[in-house]
Amino acid sequence: MGQLVEEGEGTEVSDVQLRLREFRAEDASRVAQLVGDKELSKWTSSIPYPYSLEDAQVWIESMKTDSSRSSYAVEWDGKLVACVAHWPEEPDGIEVGYWVGREYWGKGIGSKALGLLLVSGHISPETDIYAKVMAANIGSRRVLEKCGFSFYENGRIHKAGNDLEAKFYIRRARAS
Repeated sequence: MGQLVEEGEGTEVSDVQLRLREFRAEDASRVAQLVGDKELSKWTSSIPYPYSLEDAQVWIESMKTDSSRSSYAVEWDGKLVACVAHWPEEPDGIEVGYWVGREYWGKGIGSKALGLLLVSGHISPETDIYAKVMAANIGSRRVLEKCGFSFYENGRIHKAGNDLEAKFYIRRARAS
């Protein structure tokens, strides 16, 4: 387990040992537990609330047939705590998204998990990478900035029949 180090207002975990892996059917109850949190759900565009065990089972099963989206379980100290994902963004980029279980917020896990995805070889460094976050989600905006993303425009995210204010970020491709 990582050592806790005081940083600013929160507590961040240093030397966190994270591991990305594919989701498995047996992860469904843990996913439902983490994602079924109303506070977590409100910051995502595609996770409904309430979120059931059946929702988690269907989502995990859908990954076997949806080759356009790649989602990875994030393990910390052998325990599923988060998810990072990427999918095509038209015309020629990639979009990333992530969630972290609420009990793990403020520990640097989101930044470290997204950073791990970015260097994992799953995304070409010659590709522009995009991310969209709700404007009020300061924690998620910090995750992106720590991972080298820059704000590029205001926009809207559609969630549950509502259009919500959002911030759009980009991490530009490396010149080859």
